[in-house]
Amino acid sequence: MIKVASLKKRKNDTYIIEISKQGTVEQHIITENTIIKYNLLTKDLLSTEEYKRIIKDNEYELLYLKAINFISYQMRSISEVKKHLKKDTKNEALINKIVSELKLNKYLNDKYYVTEYVNQKIEYDLVGPRYIKDKLIKKGIHFDLIDEQLKKYNENIEYDKIYQIIHKDIRFKQKKPYQKIYLSLKQKLVTKGFSLNVIESALLSNKDDIKAMIDEDELLQKEIKKIGFKYDLNSYEEKNKLIKKLMLKGYNYENIKNHL
Repeated sequence: MIKVASLKKRKNDTYIIEISKQGTVEQHIITENTIIKYNLLTKDLLSTEEYKRIIKDNEYELLYLKAINFISYQMRSISEVKKHLKKDTKNEALINKIVSELKLNKYLNDKYYVTEYVNQKIEYDLVGPRYIKDKLIKKGIHFDLIDEQLKKYNENIEYDKIYQIIHKDIRFKQKKPYQKIYLSLKQKLVTKGFSLNVIESALLSNKDDIKAMIDEDELLQKEIKKIGFKYDLNSYEEKNKLIKKLMLKGYNYENIKNHL
């Protein structure tokens, strides 16, 4: 027979049980469910078969508790929960059994997860539909569920969010020429997952607002003063080098010629 030597409560609703077996002492972390199921608070002796069942059942209980704790912090997809459990076990059947119970108890639901995730991103975050789709794919969500929910993210919503980003970025005087600001905004909006056609439309519609925050003549004069002395403007080749340098910095060719 196997003796239950001691049972000590831990902080996180689990216990440490000490088992005395053939002169050696083993320690196991067990859950409250296991204790109740096998009446371990009052039982002193265990048969070998009973001990094996306890260890096997407790593995499931510990993993289930781990999954519950993982879900409690924030919403999780089925794929995320599986990956989390795989850190502790390679037993696919056991993981699938836990996931099935979580779904049955309505702790896991990918359709609900996608609905809430998309709604929150549309309501609170300045990101586009492609960004949302990429994030959900990485979370293991099926394409059909994603595409169904993203139907609500129309071009009007995209345009409004892009408008907010543009005006947030240009709320102060800009220290770069329009072309550089334009390309910088475009790259930022692409990275945030907005549709290219909506980006270009929004940037064109807000062109005057962007330009109003840029004194390109003043910026160009400062740039010429800063680097112009390195070039002999009486030399055709040297002058062309300076023009190319300034164009690479985003300044307009005709404007450069006028200032030179």
